[in-house]
Amino acid sequence: MPRTLLCLARHGETNWNIERRFQGQFDIALNARGRAQAAALAKELAGAHFDRVYSSDLRRALATATPIAGARGLDVAKTPALREKDDGVWQGHTHAEVQATHADIYPNYLTRRPDFAAPQGESLEHFAARVRKALTQIARESAGETVLVVAHAGVLDIAWRLAAGKKLDEKREHPVLNATPNWIAYDAGKWSLVDWATPQGRAEIAAPWDGRALPRREAARALIVDQDDDVLLMRYAGGLTPHFLALGHHHFWATPGGAVMEGEDFESALRREVYEETGLTVLDPGPVVATREFPMEIGDDWHQAVERYYLIRTERFAVEPRDLTEEEKIHVLGWRWWSADEIAVSHDLIFPEGLEALLRKISK
Repeated sequence: MPRTLLCLARHGETNWNIERRFQGQFDIALNARGRAQAAALAKELAGAHFDRVYSSDLRRALATATPIAGARGLDVAKTPALREKDDGVWQGHTHAEVQATHADIYPNYLTRRPDFAAPQGESLEHFAARVRKALTQIARESAGETVLVVAHAGVLDIAWRLAAGKKLDEKREHPVLNATPNWIAYDAGKWSLVDWATPQGRAEIAAPWDGRALPRREAARALIVDQDDDVLLMRYAGGLTPHFLALGHHHFWATPGGAVMEGEDFESALRREVYEETGLTVLDPGPVVATREFPMEIGDDWHQAVERYYLIRTERFAVEPRDLTEEEKIHVLGWRWWSADEIAVSHDLIFPEGLEALLRKISK
């Protein structure tokens, strides 16, 4: 069988990478730096020949692969077997949160114990077998060709171990860089390392917020969930970023809530915002089921968003906005109850990221 050359690239950066949040198989989009990294990767590989392009079917990988494939008139082979390791109930939580809530088993993750799996997740052994099978199949069906594979840090880690002959629990020498080419080969049933990227000598891709002291924007948001576990989302037309406008989006869906005003705490802001936007009077804000902290683009400016999401269970009701200003009325266009399944298949802009998976976690 002729030698197959594989170029492997991790997707660009996401906000969840910044937050050190377990993404796993949650479908999280690239952030502004990630989009710039994807463009830089396409430019770096402009002179490279590829016969085929494969990608994980998650959007952060597809968004990184598509420009490269499109420049060559190639289709992207969406490959679920190239998804990141399934980290079960840890997905959506930061490393700090998992370390606090699973202190007894988290060290198994840090030491790369091969047979360890997060609760309801995938073990490193099982993950490695999945990736090895997928890459071997790609190499065999692309015999003698040069192939681009865009996937995730965990997938590239396993590929490096295959090519370098390293065990699953051995320490890796270098981090897996975002949107950076790495080369391995498959010949006569064996993998070999051709060239693996290191941070030395590579230019950092700038983000719009780099070097800036971003103003802190605290916000309280409500996951208002009915008896069917459907969530109430508001349709907004204000605050769309230039990036989304350029993609043809003119509105987005998001959970009710908003910025904490001077003199308020999170809970009082939640009560006020929910009443203004939906007409619902919140007596008990409910538990905080998610927290976020990341750079957020609002119009043409950037803020450091600090968000808390409160779970409010209620009967389904019709929204009756109260006390909105005229400007707010222009921006708030409508509302709808969404199921997790509807969110999962929708092509609308829906915030927060990972909402569909969060709903499944908190369902009765």
